[in-house]
Amino acid sequence: MRNSLPRFGPKSEHAAGYVVVTLVLVAVGIAASLWRPLAPPTPPVSTDLDTFAPAVMAAVEAYRGPRYVASALSTVLSVLVPLLVALSPPGRRLVTRLAGPTTHSVWRAAWVAFVVSMLTSLATFPMAAWSRIVHDGRWGFRTQSATGWLVDWLTVMGGRWLAVATLVAVLMAAVRRWPRSWPFRLTIVGTLVAAMVVLFHPLVLQPVLLPSSPMPPSETRDEARAVLEEQGAADLPLHVGEASLRTTRVNAMVVGIGPTERVVLYDTLLDLPGDQIQSVLAHELAHREHRDLLRGVLLVPVFLLPALLVLRAVVFRPGAGRRVGARGGTDPRLVATVMAVVAVLELVGGPVANVASRRAEAAADHRALEVTGDPVAKIAASRAHTVRDLGPPSGPSWAHLLHGTHPSVQERIRAAVAQAEDPDQLPPRVEFEEAEREVAHEAVLEGLE
Repeated sequence: MRNSLPRFGPKSEHAAGYVVVTLVLVAVGIAASLWRPLAPPTPPVSTDLDTFAPAVMAAVEAYRGPRYVASALSTVLSVLVPLLVALSPPGRRLVTRLAGPTTHSVWRAAWVAFVVSMLTSLATFPMAAWSRIVHDGRWGFRTQSATGWLVDWLTVMGGRWLAVATLVAVLMAAVRRWPRSWPFRLTIVGTLVAAMVVLFHPLVLQPVLLPSSPMPPSETRDEARAVLEEQGAADLPLHVGEASLRTTRVNAMVVGIGPTERVVLYDTLLDLPGDQIQSVLAHELAHREHRDLLRGVLLVPVFLLPALLVLRAVVFRPGAGRRVGARGGTDPRLVATVMAVVAVLELVGGPVANVASRRAEAAADHRALEVTGDPVAKIAASRAHTVRDLGPPSGPSWAHLLHGTHPSVQERIRAAVAQAEDPDQLPPRVEFEEAEREVAHEAVLEGLE
């Protein structure tokens, strides 16, 4: 049998309509990202509110330094493991055993994908376990047991392995069924799936990842409701997530679209002063006002179509499978190469997606300050991220590039100072530092004594 991939398929396959629809989706996604509310450029400001006491910086560096090492190792392994499975002789032998004797089987392809995804997760597991169980435990951020964290990890990773296996099975079936138009058809399907995930996330995923319930009557709820009314979201459900079961860190989010939309505040956030809670809530509502979840869905085809076209050019072109012993265009042996290419594309595409995310976050910061008119609360909330949760004021450039979905703490503080009506009337840094003693991390307080 000649070892080659089939040529792109029958002339009777109607691809033009799918091409047109996909290109329209891509154009709409690009337009939604470019023509959107943006924060104006931050002018140079003279302030020391973005600086922290040596005790704070020492605690941040002691906590974050080892985590940067673990993060770098995880990033390298998440790409290296799929590459080794696809390219090394032992990896190819493993894939051959998993693929079996068939030249086409979506179930075998799914099995190969499941195992490769599992091996990648297991390779990064030591860093994740050390960071979340050992390191966070020592620093007081972890509130759940090691067993509880392991159950969470297995739940999330197990879901990911199954999702990857399902997606690869769909990919291989589509390549076989529509050899000419599969990148365009799958881009349309992927966009619809992303929309469904966002729509049903509050009903299916969130109860597992972050159980929540309606906020009970309290002064905090009354203040939060006032913010909702101010931003035209009076009827938006307001929930409290049980984050304290797992961590002491604070956060908030708007989830869902349309009938499933709701705002969720971590119960740990409620420990902060009321004005800071309102500032965080206004930020999340600004995301809703800017339709950022919908814009995120519209960005899916912008990233997905180029990725699928790269896969077609690299993995599914005639003759490409010979190097891995593939005997056909949808041989399960190709799956390892697919996984390796996707890992590289994720590494390359992540920084681009992060740029879009940081633009959206900066715009939400700007809009929230327009609504609240309270730069002091915004500065205090930003500083609390460093003083309380030991978030870096400005992390290493590589970490910001690969993982920075938000502007840095220093960038957010400077933007708030620039947006203040009279920056000279802002409280001095010493006043912020005195207030921060109420919420500061124990390591910070020990350094200040």
